[in-house]
Amino acid sequence: MNTSLLAIDAGNSRVKYAHFLHGKLINFWHHPTDATTAVCAEFLARVDASVALASVVPTAGDAIKAACTRLGKPLFEVNAPAQRFLTGMKDTMGADRVADAVAAWKIYGKGRRPVLVMGFGTATTLLAISGSGHVKGGWIAPGIHTTLQVLHDHCELLPLLTMEGQSDVLGHDTESHMRNGVFLGHIGLVKQWLESGKRGLNGGGRSRPVTVATGGWAEKVQAFAPLFNHIDPELTLRGVYLIAEAAAVTSATVAPPASSTESAK
Repeated sequence: MNTSLLAIDAGNSRVKYAHFLHGKLINFWHHPTDATTAVCAEFLARVDASVALASVVPTAGDAIKAACTRLGKPLFEVNAPAQRFLTGMKDTMGADRVADAVAAWKIYGKGRRPVLVMGFGTATTLLAISGSGHVKGGWIAPGIHTTLQVLHDHCELLPLLTMEGQSDVLGHDTESHMRNGVFLGHIGLVKQWLESGKRGLNGGGRSRPVTVATGGWAEKVQAFAPLFNHIDPELTLRGVYLIAEAAAVTSATVAPPASSTESAK
């Protein structure tokens, strides 16, 4: 069993590093994904540990793998075939979603309860996992920032905006129309996805699904509409750790982190 492991989540916007020691996340770093080639070796050299990588950006993943080779660091790649916890997962599933699903079911579902896990990043995603650990399916849609980008790219008169100051009131100008409309539309998407997902999972058992969210917008969505039982910003990295450890030792156990945000449901 690896007592020291550097878990890496190479996403579309940021690359995140988490140092796990004896199963506990003890340190965390990140940088923009487009800086990976220039700086990843520096981050890899910060700890003397094996590396487990989940990447959805091939150029970033290749840069990290090349740096591991130069530094002589053992590397384990996380993907659907590499995980040993869940059934019914397609081999083409993104590595970040694989890690999210494993961590949500293993940690928050305690390996026996159904789980709905949502990721809020460049894309908004959902996976539904049964209590027995079978992936029932899921959805993908453009994320909040991505939706604003698409509006700007395809409508000449609409500005490129960041999400700030959004609310549930009627907009009074183009900018507030866009921000409030995109944000509230996303809240509606989340509510419908969770409702439909719960119906699908409850058809296979009596346990109510545990709802888990991760990603940059998870906390803001939760603050506006408390829809999740748990918010875990490091969920993907915890999943990377679990999958890497189980590749060598299948009895790894992880307790829910004290930093998770919970809401009564």
